[in-house]
Amino acid sequence: MTLIEHEARVGLPRMWEHPKRTRTRRGGVATSMVGGYTAILLVRQPNGVENSIRRQCSTLNEAEKWLDEQMGEDE
Repeated sequence: MTLIEHEARVGLPRMWEHPKRTRTRRGGVATSMVGGYTAILLVRQPNGVENSIRRQCSTLNEAEKWLDEQMGEDE
């Protein structure tokens, strides 16, 4: 996972970009305001609309594992 460090993110929760991506899927993980981490999966539909699926995880490793599993489900 690559920590996203950008001046526009100053004051925002830490966020990591997931290294795996497919033609229609990409993801990342952000620290959650309530504790733990939020895994975010972005899925691009054939019409170009991008939907997000979020999952609360207790550890960064759990979030990364969930994203790994989701990347394997590309149609």
